[in-house]
Amino acid sequence: MKLFIRQSFTQADEKQQLIIQKALDGIVKAHPDVEFITGNKALNKNSFKGEFEKLTNLDFTAKAFREHRLNLIDQCDAMIFIRTSMSESGSYELAYNIHSNSPKPVFYAYWIDSPINTTLLRELDQDYPVVYKEFSTASDIYSGIKTFFEKFNLLVLENI
Repeated sequence: MKLFIRQSFTQADEKQQLIIQKALDGIVKAHPDVEFITGNKALNKNSFKGEFEKLTNLDFTAKAFREHRLNLIDQCDAMIFIRTSMSESGSYELAYNIHSNSPKPVFYAYWIDSPINTTLLRELDQDYPVVYKEFSTASDIYSGIKTFFEKFNLLVLENI
């Protein structure tokens, strides 16, 4: 299975990066054959541009980043959002997916310190394949991902 991981970039600090990394490590441990098409390394506001350039061999520009990310969404089987801060780009990627001809299932974890205040991001699960989970620790994310995978028959994560 190909997973697209969306994490907060431009506002994420090292603390948030650590929470995300623990969640990613948990998925890798539980199911090592999952392909993270966006990489399985948590990033932050200081590291995401350099990592993009290293991964793609392209200079970081908004256009290059956008085209690369949208291409990955087209390739993935499911999307996992781990929101630790407001992310306008994440909203853009989510909208791109859910308004495609065949939207991929989305797990949308949002940090207790970064609630969803935007009306258009709430209650998407009523019309689209979206599962929400509020979290304060990586363990909260694990349990939500397990439920998400089971709901959409994506994977069985025995070890989470």
